[in-house]
Amino acid sequence: MNDNFDFGDANAPLDTETRKLLRETHTETDDNSERIRKLESKLNNLSLVTEALWTLLNKRTKLTNEDLATSIQEVVQSRRTREETKLVCLKCKMQNSINHKKCMYCGGELTGHTEKSLFNF
Repeated sequence: MNDNFDFGDANAPLDTETRKLLRETHTETDDNSERIRKLESKLNNLSLVTEALWTLLNKRTKLTNEDLATSIQEVVQSRRTREETKLVCLKCKMQNSINHKKCMYCGGELTGHTEKSLFNF
């Protein structure tokens, strides 16, 4: 088997379909780059706000950095538990996220009840 591919003349003109595909790919790449830039900016702003809020709380209360670290670990564990919790549909027996009120597969009633966090979207 020959692993050497012949792509032809590098200076040869591209066919219409290839040019269209290249344009679409370039546009999609630009769109994704812009989306990433916006997300990075939002993340940076959220980080600044979070740090400012913590600084205010730290100055005005007796909360310590250790208190914050402990709280972060508690939230991590709580989120992990919520993500792992599944509700079973009485009708089709499929598992659903606790974020659903009805089965996402058949619309049936879900068994169990889990307290939904304000931070589940």
